[in-house]
Amino acid sequence: MVESLKSKISLFLNKGHERTLTAKKNVISSLLIKGISIIINLIIVPFTINYVNPEKYGIWLTVSSMILWFNFFDFGLGNGLRNQLSAAIAIKDNITIKKLISTSYASLTIVASIICGVFLFVNHFINYDEILGISSAYRIDVRNLMNILVIFFSVQFVLQLINSINYAFQKTANVSLTFLIGNILSFVFIIIFKYTTTGSLLNLGVAYFSGTLISLLGANFYLFFKNKALMPSLKQVSFQSSKSIMSIGGKFFIIQLAGIIQYQSDNILISRYFSPTNVTQYNIAYKLFSVVMMVFGIIMAPIWSAVTEANIKEDFSWIKSTEKNLLKIWGYFFVFSIALLIISPLIYKVWLHDVVKIPFVTSIGIMLYISSMTYGMIYVHILNGLGKLKTQFYISIITMIVFIPITYLLAVKLQLGIIGISMGLIIANFNGLIAAPFEYKKIIKEKLA
Repeated sequence: MVESLKSKISLFLNKGHERTLTAKKNVISSLLIKGISIIINLIIVPFTINYVNPEKYGIWLTVSSMILWFNFFDFGLGNGLRNQLSAAIAIKDNITIKKLISTSYASLTIVASIICGVFLFVNHFINYDEILGISSAYRIDVRNLMNILVIFFSVQFVLQLINSINYAFQKTANVSLTFLIGNILSFVFIIIFKYTTTGSLLNLGVAYFSGTLISLLGANFYLFFKNKALMPSLKQVSFQSSKSIMSIGGKFFIIQLAGIIQYQSDNILISRYFSPTNVTQYNIAYKLFSVVMMVFGIIMAPIWSAVTEANIKEDFSWIKSTEKNLLKIWGYFFVFSIALLIISPLIYKVWLHDVVKIPFVTSIGIMLYISSMTYGMIYVHILNGLGKLKTQFYISIITMIVFIPITYLLAVKLQLGIIGISMGLIIANFNGLIAAPFEYKKIIKEKLA
């Protein structure tokens, strides 16, 4: 029986198109790595709440989500680099590969420096207690925390280009490993702070972001010293190349901005109109069900760049076959999500030891939102790989404008509370649920005709 199982595993890993085999191996490696990362993420939540308290933890979640808003200031360079680099790798154009990497690092270094400088000046005049609806006693703490986090994030902003490079080379397991090492380091730092200091928002921010920063720095050193031909060089910086990246990156910029407004402003809305404790409840439920999205995301990670390669080689039958297989996998994940919802009260009890109570309706909303996101991820990733961003671009502009008013109406005016936040997020995923599947089917039908 053991030999039979071994032969089945061997057949699975060695049967199929070369592109599919690469994806399979990356997915399996990433699942093993991400599995450990997920466990650490789950353990770190009650540990962090005990280090501060549910209210401070909610403030931390809100502040950290605000920091992530700065991601859109890369003007789509990360995703633009991924697409352009994938195309250059497919035709083995080493000169273009070097130029794209060098130009992206140079461009983001300039952008990050400007953002950091401007924010450190402006931050002195911001009253976070009024914006977030928190006690004025936290004003100075949050302001100091933002200063430190923006400095950390500005460096991380540049270093995280390594993830786009690994995605382009279809080495998604390397990205997962970088995140895992960052999580481990952050957990270690939190343990050290817990037993050597009192609960502090500043220490919490340093612990979380420094772990990620060190991990990204190590990943950059590893890749470029192992592959010196890829190492960024000032001589290879070509702002002509940045135009080609930005031609597609500009659309990604708007799409990213819409995503940040939709998926990061929820914490601010909850904090302002409900309470920081509700932010904690919402995010704990999200952390539980996001396990589904993390694992599904691992499966999806190689697809984007693989589709780019298949498109260049006009292998559209592979793309169609991959879409069908991904839909079947999504069905299994949806069934698992329902089972997870049913047992979620027991999981919270064991996980959090009743430190925080999570309303069941909050779990329902998050589960439905995660399911809609994973479904849409299939078609969005395929269209991104094909470079078909026009529809997604225009829909993103619309959802970016209407998301906050719709969510405010549902959650506050109609008094649906946290479930209203989830409903707003699902509505905002109109592209993934309806538009992207429709556009994909139209494109693939034309290509295979």
